[in-house]
Amino acid sequence: MKNIKFKKRKKVSRNLIAIICVAVCAVLIAGIFLVAKSLINKGNETPKPEGYTFETEGFENIASISCLNETMAIFTDAETGKVGIMTLGGKITEKAEHNDITVCSDSWRNYRYIADSPRSEYLLLVDAETKTITTRQYHGLKTPEMIPCWSEVGKHLAWTDEKGYAGEVKTKEVSLEPGLYPVATSLGADAKYGYVGRTLRLEIAAVYENARDFSEDMAAVKQGGKWGYINNFGVTVIPFEFDSCKLADTAGNDMSFGFRNGLAPVCKGEKFGIINSEGETVVDFTFDVILQGEGGKYIALSGGKWGIITVDEELFVPETTASTSPANNEPALAQGNYMVKTSGSVLNMRAEADSASDVVAKIPNGTVLTVTKSVPGWSYAKYNSFSGWVSSSFLIEAPVTSVSSTSTTVAA
Repeated sequence: MKNIKFKKRKKVSRNLIAIICVAVCAVLIAGIFLVAKSLINKGNETPKPEGYTFETEGFENIASISCLNETMAIFTDAETGKVGIMTLGGKITEKAEHNDITVCSDSWRNYRYIADSPRSEYLLLVDAETKTITTRQYHGLKTPEMIPCWSEVGKHLAWTDEKGYAGEVKTKEVSLEPGLYPVATSLGADAKYGYVGRTLRLEIAAVYENARDFSEDMAAVKQGGKWGYINNFGVTVIPFEFDSCKLADTAGNDMSFGFRNGLAPVCKGEKFGIINSEGETVVDFTFDVILQGEGGKYIALSGGKWGIITVDEELFVPETTASTSPANNEPALAQGNYMVKTSGSVLNMRAEADSASDVVAKIPNGTVLTVTKSVPGWSYAKYNSFSGWVSSSFLIEAPVTSVSSTSTTVAA
């Protein structure tokens, strides 16, 4: 039998083992460092907004932008200080070559936009439709403006100037479409605001500190120092929790925006955001200013830079039809007994099934009515010696017993 010889294993150098250990440790440490750095950077990254984008391209040379009205904005060139006009979607209609552009009024709800322009030695009028400056000259007001205010004493709309009462407003003196229009009780800082209809009757009680026009069946009103939204019946639909949007207004007036395409810019504290008609946040409250929008686009200021917010299409209503009265898409009520159910206000009984129709009676909250006929959205009933139509939205099936209220605020 042959003897088997085994080769003697060579010893591995301790130096080599040390080098390998150092290399492995270095790789592990590098890996841990990279993972940690990635986690830190991820935590510091600004989350990508969902539902909208913000682009600043094309706005680099603009110093400021503000709303002149609900359709156009004034912008200032950062280098020259001159002003121009753009749409609320950001399209420039007048280059920044004018000294100033302002607004005035020579009669109720009739606004004139005036430009101090190098094109003429006289002030020129701005065409609000085309958002361009015309060659027509403006020579000032011929007579002092008189503003209609609601007279609590006379219970009618009254012409009011700087001297005070100047006579009752007659329907033939103003041309109004069916709808609701904000009016104040005086020209003073402590005035209260409500809404009158086409017939100049007070339809929503003057209990607000400020009020804006209706749009998409809602209006911005101020109460307790905060802005919220009511519907055509004077019922609060979005709570009073917003601050003034005066930073977005050319004149710096205390105001809040109405809804357009189902969305409205609002302010909380010192930041602006955008909400939908349910009061839900669509654009986060991270912007310094947001103007009224146009087709889902909103001029905005963020971090000292102006740009355009573009809201995703599924978050806004592409096309809307302006409405001045509630949509009557409710099913007609069956005949029977129903109780008036409001937030405590009275319910208007009208001559016709139309929110612009004359009010024939005011029915207290909690009153039980017998509905004899109805159409979608409206019910016909009798109250004391009066008969007429009431909004079905404020009727519920009458319980066995009911308690009436004597509140004097108008609901519909």
